[in-house]
Amino acid sequence: MKHLILWLSATLLAAVAFGGCTKYVVRDPVVYQTELNQYDAWATKQAELLRGFVTDHCVCTDGKFTDKRCGKAADFILTVETRAAPNKERMLILAGIKEGELEETPPAIPLNSTLCLPTSETPEAPKTEGGE
Repeated sequence: MKHLILWLSATLLAAVAFGGCTKYVVRDPVVYQTELNQYDAWATKQAELLRGFVTDHCVCTDGKFTDKRCGKAADFILTVETRAAPNKERMLILAGIKEGELEETPPAIPLNSTLCLPTSETPEAPKTEGGE
């Protein structure tokens, strides 16, 4: 019995030592890269379109958006513009598709007030259906 336990222990140790740390590819790299490119394109295009909306329709007073939705949109825009490329790079490195060093800290996202136009350049408030 003692020999059986010793043999099982040795077999288990050998299996873990030689087979337990093998690197496996879970996803096809080409498919992963394609999906990542698509997600990146969606996010950056959405931020680009949203930037046009914010600059054309959002108003600031004292360096702050008067509508909270405009502030949230500005936060989204600045997050995507600041972090999309580094995040994509990080994902490719972590997937083993691209060689490189991971950045320890992500780039800082600017305050949404950086998208506020000076008061003289802010758009007119949109008119309602009643012409008011």
